[in-house]
Amino acid sequence: MKKRKIKNRKLSRVFIIGSLFILLGITLISLKIYSNYYLDKQEDKAIQEYLDYKPDTTVKVDNSTTTIKEEKETVTYNYIAVLDIPKINLKRGLFPINDKNNNVDKNVEILQNSDMPNVTNGTLALAGHSGNSRIAYFHKLYKLKENDQVYIYYQNEKYIYQVSKIERQDKDGTISFTKTKDTTELILTTCDQQNKGKQIVVVAKLVDKIPY
Repeated sequence: MKKRKIKNRKLSRVFIIGSLFILLGITLISLKIYSNYYLDKQEDKAIQEYLDYKPDTTVKVDNSTTTIKEEKETVTYNYIAVLDIPKINLKRGLFPINDKNNNVDKNVEILQNSDMPNVTNGTLALAGHSGNSRIAYFHKLYKLKENDQVYIYYQNEKYIYQVSKIERQDKDGTISFTKTKDTTELILTTCDQQNKGKQIVVVAKLVDKIPY
C-alpha cells in the first residue's frame, strides 16, 4: 500500500506542475495576442490621423506684439505616407527613409534611392516581410494580379497605381526591373514563401492622382 501511495503522490505532483506550465503558456500567449491587438489599434489610429490631417495655412495676428504667426499642428508616429492595398486588406503608415522605424524588421520599408510619388517619372520601392509573424505585412502580396490597384496617400494626394507586372526573381539583395519611359512607378517586393531563394517583385504604374 505504501508503494502505491508514493506513486500516486508523484503522479499528483507531475499533474500539478504540468497544469502550471500549461497555465503559464496560456497566459503568455494571451498577453502576446493582447499586445499585438493594442499595437494594431494604435497604428490604425495613427494612420487615420495622418489621413485626416490637413495643413492649416491660416495666418494669425498677435495684436500685442504685431508679429505674424503661422498655425502648426503635430502628427503622431512621424508617418510621411500611407500604403493601401485593398486586394490584400493592407494599410500601413510609412516612415521617412532615414527614420529608425523605416526598417523591414519593423514596418514596410521605403528602400534607399526611392522617389516619393510626387516625383514625375520616379520610382518608389517598398519591401516587406512575408511569413507568419506580426511584421509579415507582405505575406499576401502573392495574391496580387495584373490590373489590381495600389494606393499611396502622400501630402494630401491619393496616388493610384495599377499593377502591370509580377515577377519571381532570385533573392540576391537586389531588384531588377526595366524602367518604362515616361512613367511613374511603384515597386513592391517580398520573399517568395512557395519558392525558397526567390522574391516576388510587383511593378505598378501611376495611372491617376486625386486630392483626398
